[in-house]
Amino acid sequence: MQVQFSWLHSSWLSLVLHTLLTDPEESLYPSDQKHKHVRFITRLGAHEYMHQGGMFMPMPEVLQQYSMRLGFPGSDTLARIFGILFDGEHDLSIIQALPGTAQEIAERTGLPVDRVLTAAERLKGRGAIGHPMNRFEVYRLFPAMIELRDATVFWPEAPQELFELWERLISKELPQLVTVLKGLNVPPMVRVVPIERSIESQNTVLDIDSARKIFKDAELITALPCPCRTQARRNGKGIGCPAPDTSVCMQTNGFAQPILSRGLGQRLDTGEALKRIGEAEEAGLVHTVRNNVQKDMFMCNCCSCCCTGLYFVNQLNYPGALAPSRFRVSLKDEVCSGCGLCADRCQFHAIHVEDVASIESQKCFGCGNCVIACPEQALTLTEVRPREHIRIK
Repeated sequence: MQVQFSWLHSSWLSLVLHTLLTDPEESLYPSDQKHKHVRFITRLGAHEYMHQGGMFMPMPEVLQQYSMRLGFPGSDTLARIFGILFDGEHDLSIIQALPGTAQEIAERTGLPVDRVLTAAERLKGRGAIGHPMNRFEVYRLFPAMIELRDATVFWPEAPQELFELWERLISKELPQLVTVLKGLNVPPMVRVVPIERSIESQNTVLDIDSARKIFKDAELITALPCPCRTQARRNGKGIGCPAPDTSVCMQTNGFAQPILSRGLGQRLDTGEALKRIGEAEEAGLVHTVRNNVQKDMFMCNCCSCCCTGLYFVNQLNYPGALAPSRFRVSLKDEVCSGCGLCADRCQFHAIHVEDVASIESQKCFGCGNCVIACPEQALTLTEVRPREHIRIK
């Protein structure tokens, strides 16, 4: 079977084969449990069905196609998520007409423009649809599962069930795809950026290595609560997360504009953005950014207790989910006191301490957290990869 991958490049999490299916016998809810939303169930025979009004009906083709494009054909969990998000009278007609402006959607569906706008803005408010970058007159479906998850967790009226379903999809179904992901050898979409003060002075810190440079040069900056931590906390996880109370997931320019258009997050000036970078570093979070050099950037500040990217690396043994920085930590054994602060700070579980610290260098992503934690200055980051390590396009 030939698989088309043109839709995959927006997110490494959606890089999956369409032929992988989840277990059709497994069900999240008892059959007699009642819900107010339209509900989809998994395949019956060779077809997908939805449950609505006490009757089983074929799942709409547009949603079957969408689940396949997201990489989860046959997923009962994703079908239930769709049932929560797309429960309006005209929702299916509208998403079948996407992408398009309100006028174009009206022409394709035969609905009045004002009704299209009302329905489309309602779906956007739920995080079910969005806009292409810098084209806010156009509505579209999200091309990647993680984008859809990140957008929907900020729906103010989202039911608790939605968070539980996302948790199930990521923890139970996504791991099945890791073997395939490992074999595809696709460049990571996200890269680690080091803490600048953790780098030895004789090494070159390029602009592309600098989190602060990204935001000093930005025309527009926003900050948003971390969607991974939002998801984790709604499911009773992330207890004791070191992340600060202030939002430290930040966006610039084309990534910042959709945040404001949806009425989410905060607009920051440069000084406040730099302050929050420092807060993330003090908390021991890992700077991760878009893995190419562009005007439009985002920066997540990740922890191992909540964040999906580090879950892939640590729990699913898929280091290809993230690109390391150009640096790697090195240890001066004779200086190390064995205090263990570095191991506590390492989000990649790369450091172990007995009498002195020992480092699994293949697990080091060069974030610098251990370096700034060491009271003996026994750890340093040194340059091990050339500038060409970082993707330009």
